[in-house]
Amino acid sequence: MRSAPTTFALLLACAACSTAGAVPTDLAAMLRDAPAEAPLRLWLAGNRIVAAAVPGGPGLLPAEARVALDAVAPRGELLFQGREWSERGTGFRVDKRYRGAGEDHDRSVLLSADGRVLERDHTVPIGAVPQHVLAAALTVAGTIDEARIVSGPEREECWRLVVHDRSGREFVVTVALDGRLLGSLRRLGASVAG
Repeated sequence: MRSAPTTFALLLACAACSTAGAVPTDLAAMLRDAPAEAPLRLWLAGNRIVAAAVPGGPGLLPAEARVALDAVAPRGELLFQGREWSERGTGFRVDKRYRGAGEDHDRSVLLSADGRVLERDHTVPIGAVPQHVLAAALTVAGTIDEARIVSGPEREECWRLVVHDRSGREFVVTVALDGRLLGSLRRLGASVAG
């Protein structure tokens, strides 16, 4: 059981780039037992949890997933590692940061237990994002904080941008490759106490 509240990002993400999935029935127990030092992640649609990522320790990844991770996101500073249930399926989410030696970006990979890449994304400098994508995101809020290109198992599928308005409210905006606004949802910080 958690002895103190843990801060985590309560992400509201749209399913525009994905298909339907299921959150496990024992999610509450997994959230309660998650390491206190790592952030929990929940995605909400209306009043339902549609996806969750629960942090895990060093031995979390199966051998096949570790091999695939080393191929698509070698090295880097580990930011998050956990089990994820989402529209993409059930898998292992790993986020890494790359700085120095000509690199300055973050990567995120969702891998199945057998090592298949279900989703991956990486940050892109805002100046390198197509203007029609930026224009769509700016219809939601006036300042763009981060842009990521999102790929499924086979190809690039969409953009996800974090934006904020004058009052500081943050949104995650999903934009199609052709610049169509696919959805935007509010991103909030919250605490969980067990």
